[in-house]
Amino acid sequence: MNIKGKIAIVTGAGSGIGRETAIELARHGCLPILVDIDEDRLKEALVEVLKHAPDATGELCDISKDTQVRQVVQKTTERYGRIDILVNNAGIMIVKLLDELSADEFNKQMSVNFQGGVNFILAVAPIMKKQGKGVIINVASVGGRLVVPGTAAYAASKAAFHAFSESLYYELKDSGIHVGIVLPGGTRTGIFDSTNTKLGKYYQSQCKTPPAKAAKAIRQAIEKERFVTVTPSSYKLLIEFHDFFPGFFSKQLLRRLRPYFK
Repeated sequence: MNIKGKIAIVTGAGSGIGRETAIELARHGCLPILVDIDEDRLKEALVEVLKHAPDATGELCDISKDTQVRQVVQKTTERYGRIDILVNNAGIMIVKLLDELSADEFNKQMSVNFQGGVNFILAVAPIMKKQGKGVIINVASVGGRLVVPGTAAYAASKAAFHAFSESLYYELKDSGIHVGIVLPGGTRTGIFDSTNTKLGKYYQSQCKTPPAKAAKAIRQAIEKERFVTVTPSSYKLLIEFHDFFPGFFSKQLLRRLRPYFK
């Protein structure tokens, strides 16, 4: 898809990968609608996007709430007349071992990371079908493929989103809608900012890839209508190693991470 002049909804656009994606799309002629639950961060990100796309807007939204999602989609179509691109990026992570994780914390991660994306797809897909064209990019995670201790809920939500997206790829293809999956790994975002566990702090220290790299990969996934994109590409080798030698991989992982369990 040629993104110049296209209307794109980007969730989680107040910070991290979402913010950089909105800026990246705007720089290449796209008109982003920034969606986030944090009003202050949303305003700050919008200031940067407006430098490249003067007609861009920001929408405050809790994506886990279906009513709020539908309001954003309706408002967008009323203002711009169409929705060409949806980037489902918003996500949260709580790093805790099973005996520390509450049911509410588990459900919160599923409701944002999985159900939130589903809410937007259910609202946007009918519009794209009428248009006969559209691109949906769902940002899952390498963490849904290479699962590490303390991320059971996060990994489950991202793995579910990956599976859901793959099914939609086949279902929507003949309607002119491309569904792509992007798996970022080791990206330096604010997703660990609220963590207070030793394990979470360790994971945070290992995330060194700038979010702009993931944003570029997302743009290219839209333009080239790629099915699955892993970024950085070095994680492809890790995933392959994990799949071919699962026993060896798990032993090495446990040896490395056990000291951070307590």
